[in-house]
Amino acid sequence: MDKEKREQELHIGHRQRIKERYTNRGIASLDDFDVLELILTYAIPRRDVYVLARDLIKAFDSLENILDAPVSKLREKGKLTDHTIILLKLIKDMKTRPSTSLRSKRHQLSSVIKAIDFCRSIFKNISDEAVFEIMLDADNYVVDVVKLTQGTDDTAVAPLDYIIANLYRYNVSRVIITHNHPSGNSKPSASDITTTNILLEAFKKRDIELAEHIIVTREDCTAILHNQTISIPINQPFTPWRNA
Repeated sequence: MDKEKREQELHIGHRQRIKERYTNRGIASLDDFDVLELILTYAIPRRDVYVLARDLIKAFDSLENILDAPVSKLREKGKLTDHTIILLKLIKDMKTRPSTSLRSKRHQLSSVIKAIDFCRSIFKNISDEAVFEIMLDADNYVVDVVKLTQGTDDTAVAPLDYIIANLYRYNVSRVIITHNHPSGNSKPSASDITTTNILLEAFKKRDIELAEHIIVTREDCTAILHNQTISIPINQPFTPWRNA
């Protein structure tokens, strides 16, 4: 048996051992190298990915950085194909995607309190900053939830045309914008206020209502348009919408 074949069998055995360790002992038994190697075996099943996994961790410092990296960096610095990049991004987005229960159940956000509680459920498993658009029908039932951006240091709402296009696509005329402050302070920044005013003006011209812009933290939430901060856990009375 030549050296190349022996090394190939060794790495195949290593791959199988990682699978067994994960199956028997869970994700906590794997380090970043092992987790990435396991992911890559499904993206590149006919190739030994042991060295590739180590090279990627060395280039990006951690698995988290790889999952967060822009597609262009994964192509250029990581030398990865779009096929592999899609799998990595899918894993990242599955973690931060709003729960299917938020979409499948009929949620009526008839007050600021209910809207805040719903927004908190969106950010339950999200640690970095993200912005979501919540589409409402005429009776304040949630039509859909769309993630606009994620992973920024400050509020960064997607281009206005994209936000409005979502509303037209779902045929709704009422929307809630929500984002989180991982720092833990729900006080609106100057950027938050500016963004809210821009959205109000742009929506008004198109007969679209911005029902609220809600900032979420673990300790409290702030409804900018109602100028109201709600502590967590929520034990405050019903708060109607401005036009209720």
